[in-house]
Parts: sequence; C-alpha cells; structure tokens
Amino acid sequence: MIFAIAVRNLLQHRAKTLIIGLLVTVGIMLTFAGNALIGSVIRNISGIFTDYYTGDVLVTSTETLGAGVFGAQSDDVMGFPTIPVIRDYETVAEIVAATPGIESWAPQISGYAMINLEKDGVDFSLFFGIDPSEYFAVMPDIEIVQGRLLLDGEEGMLLKYDTWKGMRDDKGVDIKIGDTLQLNSYGTAGMRIREVPVVGIYKFPRGNDRMFPMSFIDTKSLRYVLAGMGGKPEKVAVTEEATRYLDADIDSLFADDSLIVDSSSVGSTLADSGPVDAAAARAAVTPGSGDWHFIVIKAKKGVNPDSIIKSLNAAFDDRDLLARAQGWWVSAMPDSLTYSGIQLLFNVAIFILGFVSIIIIMNTLVVSVMERTSEIGTMRALGAQKSFVTRMFIAETGIITLVFGLIGLALGALLILALNIVGIPTDNEALRYIGGGGILRPTIGTQAFVLSFVLMGIIALFSWMYPVRIALKVSPLKAIATE
Repeated sequence: MIFAIAVRNLLQHRAKTLIIGLLVTVGIMLTFAGNALIGSVIRNISGIFTDYYTGDVLVTSTETLGAGVFGAQSDDVMGFPTIPVIRDYETVAEIVAATPGIESWAPQISGYAMINLEKDGVDFSLFFGIDPSEYFAVMPDIEIVQGRLLLDGEEGMLLKYDTWKGMRDDKGVDIKIGDTLQLNSYGTAGMRIREVPVVGIYKFPRGNDRMFPMSFIDTKSLRYVLAGMGGKPEKVAVTEEATRYLDADIDSLFADDSLIVDSSSVGSTLADSGPVDAAAARAAVTPGSGDWHFIVIKAKKGVNPDSIIKSLNAAFDDRDLLARAQGWWVSAMPDSLTYSGIQLLFNVAIFILGFVSIIIIMNTLVVSVMERTSEIGTMRALGAQKSFVTRMFIAETGIITLVFGLIGLALGALLILALNIVGIPTDNEALRYIGGGGILRPTIGTQAFVLSFVLMGIIALFSWMYPVRIALKVSPLKAIATE
C-alpha cells in the first residue's frame, strides 16, 4: 500500500518529481561516466607501467622508506636519496625462481646521471642498468627506431627517442649510432665520468612522458656512475708490488738504491710493457658487480600479481631477508601519486556535486511538503501514524532515486560506449602524461557502478530526513483547516 500511495503522489506532483529526478539523473550520469573514464585512465597507465617499467611485481630492498624504479624516498631531507641494493641477492633470487605463478623475471639497477653535451649543456636522465637478454625476455615491448638492441656483455646504451629528439631539436646535437655520450655524476665518491657508445635509439609502442626520460645502459657503466651518487665504493685491483712500501719508514725508502729510477729508461720500460688494455682498466674499477636494486617479475597469464606479492613477502619474512615485493602502484612512485591525486580530486568534485544535489532535493521536498499540508493532516486525522508518513516519504524518495538513478546510469554507460567508439586523443601535451599517448578508449569498470550506487544510496538516505521532520510537525487539526 505504501508503494502504491507513493507512486500516486509522485504522479500527482509531476513537476516536482521531474525536477528532483533530473538532478538525480545528472548527478548519477556524471558520477558513472567520470569514474568509468578515470578508471580507464588508471587501467591504461597500469598497463604502460607493468609492460615498460615496473613489471607486474617488483622486488626491492626494505632499507629505505620506499623504493621504486624511478628513485627512492629518504628520511633524511638534507641527504641525497639513494636506492639500496638487495642484500642476500642469491637467496632472494632463489625464492623468486621457486615461487609459483611467475612467468619470467630479471634483475635491474636504476640511477640518474647527467649527459654532458659540452658547449650545448647537459641533459638529466634516468637509466636502467640491465643484462639485455634476461631483461628483454621479461619486458619485450620495445621498438627500435635506429640501430639495434644492446648485447650481453657489451658496453653501450639504448637512448630513448624522446631524449634523442630533444637533443636534436632543442640543442642542435644530432646523435648518431656509434657516437659516445659522456655521463657525469658527483657524489660521495667524487666526480664520475663515463663515456658510453649509443648502440640504438628506441621508443615504446605506447607510453606517457615522464619528467625525466629513461634510457637503457649496460650494468657495468651504470654501476661505475652510481659510485659517485652515494653508491658503494669501488673495489680497485691493486698489485702486491704497489702496496709493499705502504707501511715502510719514509727515511728507509731513500736509503735503498734499488728504488732510484734511471729516467732514461722510463720511456723504454713503458713502451716494452705494451698498450694499456682499456677494458681491463675499466673492469678493475667497476663497483659491486653482483649488486642489484630490483628484480622485475612478469606473472603468468591469469595469475593475480597480489598472490605472488603475498607469497614472496611471506618467504622473505620467514628467512629474515631485507627484501619486499610490491605492485606497480608503489613501484611507479612518484608518478603514480599524480594519478592518485587526479582520481582523488575528481571524487571530491563528485562528492560536492552529490552534496549540492541532496540540498536541492531537500529544499524541493520541503516545498512539496508545504504544498501537501492538508493532505498530510487529513491522513493523520484519519489515523495514519507518524511512522506511516515517514515510510511514505522514504518510499517516494527511494522511487525517484532508483528510477532516475538508473536512467543516469544508462545515459552514463551510453556516453562511455560512444567515447569508446570515437576514442579520445591523448597525444597533446596536456593529456599525454595522464592518458599515455595515442587514443584512449574508455571502458566500463566495476568501480563506476559501485560509486554510482553509493551516491544513489546517500541521496535516498539523507534527502528525505528534513522534509519528513517538517511533515511530522504538521498538526492534523491545523492541516485540515488549511486550504
């Protein structure tokens, strides 16, 4: 009976019903379409990061507040944040190899360095140090524009196309395959200078612009550069002959005639020793050749990365290892925080919209109550309890919210389907960072439905409260006398 009376009342007051229904429709449509669009952007960005940067799961050290492939947080605001290496790497790698659900994995190091262009200035760039065959077996989605892939054991870099293009267009430096780029860094180990040849120029089939573009480099070169950025001190190979006088008394050194060198023989001695092996000299000062910052993991198709993360972290804890597994969102920080902020701002805007809608609906219902004073008073005079009046208004509000909310859902879904067919270009500067480049085709996700129904519930729950209080204050005698 309550339902029938509520429907009759809504039909008798069509104008008020349509006004309230229109507000509900617009609010739900915007909520649904907006969250579907934001969800599509997040899913698109998730695919970009897991395919190109972080993998499905990233293993890193626990010796910092947080470490992702683009850098590390630091509790020392005055210090330079460095990415800690994975201790007991061999044990960690054994656990990763034995964990079910993993399709492939590869170790990696990360670090920033300056590319010295001499008179044309410098570029600041992120580098991924990799063993090519292992890494590209895990992360194969790379497109070579010029040159070729980096080979195992080869010193060289794959320069990102955006970096190469920026050098050419903005600074007039035309880098060709085979040219060497000088990498500079300065830190606790002093100045580090490393010349690395460019073996290829690459780009990703799709992707977003980062603040600092990323290039691939051999691990030996990057480890050398990182020694100047707070990394481990290098281990230098020194002969016993060169160290046998370190503890000797300084006066005794000059008493030994065998130490006096004939200057005429210096040139011939150096000449007889043969040419210097540059590769051997570099190998002698390469720091921490077994150290890695990360292990990048690809999950098997159909396997939830969260289950792999849970399994790995349990194994690390059982062995008291200073390592943790984490998903792409944490591994992509600080970039992922940008997308989180965008999503938060949008949901705040939706909340404000919902709040305003509730206020307007309340005011409209209050006006409706005032217009129906005699009707409510008559019902009360005929014996209707306050609970009956309350249920009647709740039913009316619920019917409006449900019917027009479903209309809003349908319109929002149609809007998303239309955008999916047409596509949203994200190649301009404003949208490339959040859209990933190319054409974004939004899809409908579960989150859009959930948030839309939550908003519908909030409207149905709160918008009737104040009008009902007004209605229950109406005196039956006064209401009957009022025309």
